[in-house]
Amino acid sequence: MSAHKNLFRILTAFLTLIFLGSLGWMPVPVSSVAAQEPEVDEPTLSILIIPEGDEFSVAGVGTIPVFKVGETFRVSIVALGITDPGMFGGQFDVFYETQHLEALAGSLQSGPAMEPVVTALQEINAQAGTVRYAASRRGDVDNLTGNVVVATFRFEAVGATPEGETTVIDLENVKLGAKGGIEVPVVGVVDLEVIIVDDIDDEPDLGDIVGNVKVEGRADDNQAGHTVTLDSLTEMTDSTGFFWFDEVVAGTYTATADRAGFLAATCDSLEHSDDVLTTLEEVTLLAGDINSDAEIDITDAVAIGVALGSDDDVADLNADGVVDVLDLILMAVNYGQTSEANPWDCQLGSEL
Repeated sequence: MSAHKNLFRILTAFLTLIFLGSLGWMPVPVSSVAAQEPEVDEPTLSILIIPEGDEFSVAGVGTIPVFKVGETFRVSIVALGITDPGMFGGQFDVFYETQHLEALAGSLQSGPAMEPVVTALQEINAQAGTVRYAASRRGDVDNLTGNVVVATFRFEAVGATPEGETTVIDLENVKLGAKGGIEVPVVGVVDLEVIIVDDIDDEPDLGDIVGNVKVEGRADDNQAGHTVTLDSLTEMTDSTGFFWFDEVVAGTYTATADRAGFLAATCDSLEHSDDVLTTLEEVTLLAGDINSDAEIDITDAVAIGVALGSDDDVADLNADGVVDVLDLILMAVNYGQTSEANPWDCQLGSEL
């Protein structure tokens, strides 16, 4: 698959980011607070991305957003998971590479939930590649809880990143506080990586073959790395399970979807013409074929037993970082199933 074609289908990959980013336009719940130390639950400060305008020209490789040179986008600095006593103000610095990005003058503003606000520092230095902010709510108003948009500003993509590399929007020097001058500890800071390209071809062309592969036991946004073969051609799925074969010669093919630990599924006699876009039916691979013998049986149960408590990639069917009874259950439900009995009925049709 070409590097540019890999950038398709942003919508699914960024639903969570866009939803949280929309908090910039929504009131955030507030609560009163007594003069006390912050609770154990500490917030994370994160950079979230919000596409500009009505068109989703931004594209994704996994969870890394991609922009064309000349495009603009908005980021929100969001304090996630603020609990009592809440927060009343915050400060941060953002650093970025000026050869790839430019923070737009006049675009830095406080999040709506911060109003009424008194701003001590609100600075964009495009030459130095810095954004600096420090502000507090003012007057007899409550601390904020929940997901709080502290501030937003906009970037323009000005220079392409080298192929295969990203540029980092680096969030540093973060401090949050509640009424009474109480510091609110921040448990983690999440930076943002982006890719800048000279151009993006974000639509499949006639002659391409596309589809989606999922595996059991994993979230819809944790479906990266499944293997799809088309005779001698091979592609990997993105985080949503989407795959894309670019400019495939017309012919009849055998398509196979596979991942270690799951039953492979094969589709025979796939008909493809190079003057159409061929879209394949989605397939879900059954969990439990640990030894890759195309059958789920006692040997797979034993293999999971041997791996219990480890982080074995194959036996960790639900990808939660540890092999345990949850993985055993996923396998046991499919006990006796075979690849032969579960083919991939992939021929959905073609679209001009």
